[in-house]
Amino acid sequence: MSREERKTVSIQRLTRSAVLLAAALVLGLIEGFLPPLPAPVPLRYGLANVAVMATLIFIGSFEAFSVAFLKSIFVFMTRGLIAGAVSMTGTLLSVGVMIALERLFKRRISIFLLSISGAIAHNIGQLIFLTLFMQYRISVLLVGPYLLVFGILTGILSGALLYAMMRPLQSFFRRNG
Repeated sequence: MSREERKTVSIQRLTRSAVLLAAALVLGLIEGFLPPLPAPVPLRYGLANVAVMATLIFIGSFEAFSVAFLKSIFVFMTRGLIAGAVSMTGTLLSVGVMIALERLFKRRISIFLLSISGAIAHNIGQLIFLTLFMQYRISVLLVGPYLLVFGILTGILSGALLYAMMRPLQSFFRRNG
């Protein structure tokens, strides 16, 4: 591959990552308008994870990590330090788990298993942050089952949204790539 071809591929990867970052930010904003989940701790639907998973599947691990990281920076800027830190710990653990699973299964993992694992890891990351750094006084045994159940439910939701978008995404990435 010539230097010019490599440069074109890099620009395409960057552009696609930027589009998926924008999608993650928009999905996060939309999520803010939805009613909260009925849980003992603040939980969100995880819609932005759809864009992070799409980045992982269609572009790569580094780009997925970058989209997840930049999404959390946006939370820092718009919702404050604590919300940003909670987002960052959950998001980075989530994307780390999804990258590890994708590599372990050699990119042959179900979207739903990937999504559910990421959602559960996200909830665990947030609980770890709240417990260790904020001295959040809540029993892990009390909250743990809720986090597991809501991780499964929100993971199914995110997986279903990504599954519904797979054909258009495949078409987009094939046509422009």
